[in-house]
Amino acid sequence: MKFVLALVLLCSTLFSSAQTIAGLWRGRFTSNHPLQMNMEYKYELLLFQEGNKITGYSYSTVVNGEFYAVCEIAGNLFEGYMVITETKTLYQNPPGSEGVLQSHILFLNGDTKEVSGEWKQSNKRKTQLFEESGKTFLKKEDDPSKSGLIKVLEQKNAVQVEKPTAPKQEQILNKDSVRLASRTVEIVKSIETEADSVLIELYDDGLIDGDSVSVFNNNSVLLNRIGLSDKGIKQTIAVPETNEGLLLTLFAENEGTIPPNTGVLVVKTEGLVYEIRFKSDSKKSAAVRITKK
Repeated sequence: MKFVLALVLLCSTLFSSAQTIAGLWRGRFTSNHPLQMNMEYKYELLLFQEGNKITGYSYSTVVNGEFYAVCEIAGNLFEGYMVITETKTLYQNPPGSEGVLQSHILFLNGDTKEVSGEWKQSNKRKTQLFEESGKTFLKKEDDPSKSGLIKVLEQKNAVQVEKPTAPKQEQILNKDSVRLASRTVEIVKSIETEADSVLIELYDDGLIDGDSVSVFNNNSVLLNRIGLSDKGIKQTIAVPETNEGLLLTLFAENEGTIPPNTGVLVVKTEGLVYEIRFKSDSKKSAAVRITKK
C-alpha cells in the first residue's frame, strides 16, 4: 500500500482503547537516498499515550551513536497502526542546521510488541530533487539501559523552545514521564464506575520487606516514592469523563528484600471494594484502568 494512500485511510479508522503503545521502541530504518541506500540507521521511539494521542521523542543514529539526532514527535493511534511525525529537532551531534524530519506509518502486530512500516520526509526543501523515504522496523524494548535516547534525555535537563511572538523559553524535561515510559505497562485490572471519584488504598501484601513504589495517574505522579506497609496510604481521585479514564500505574522504586515489588491496591467505589494484588519490577509496571460507565 502506498504511504500517501495509507495516510488518507487513517482518517476513517476508529481507535481501540485496548491498544497500549506507550514505552520504549528500538530498531532501525532504511533510506532511499542514493548515498545512504546501503546504510541501516538505528532508530528509537519513546512514546507517551493519552487515549489515541501520542507524544514523545525519537532518536536516530549511525556509527555507534557518535552522530545522532533527537526530535520531538506527535502522532495518533488507530486500530492496528499509528502515525508518528517528527515535529522539531531538539539535539543533534554534531550541531548544525535541522536535518530530515520523518513521518512514519507503523503497523502493529497482534501482541503490539513489534511494528513495521514506512516513513517519508515531512520537511522537503525546495532545493531537493526528491523526498527521502524508507522502511521502519521496531520492537518494544523492556531494558532502558540499552537505549541511547534515554541516555541523551537524562544528560539534558532543559531544551530551548522557540515561539514566534516570544523570546526563547526553557522547558524542563519531564524525567518522571521518561522513567514511566521506559518500562512495559501491564494492565492487571479494569474497573468501570458511575461515580465521579474513587478512593484508593495501598498496602504491602502481608510480608513487609521494604517495597517502595510511585503511583502514576496517567503520565503524572500521584504518590511519589512511598514505602508499602500494613498501614494503608489513602487517596481520593477524580474519574474523568473520557474514553481512557484513569490509568493508575504502580512503578517499582525498588524490589525490597524479596523481589519482585509486590503489594495490594484497594479501589472503593459505589459501595464496591476491589482488592488487586500487583507485581512490579525494573522492567514491568502493573497498572489498573478506571473508566466512567
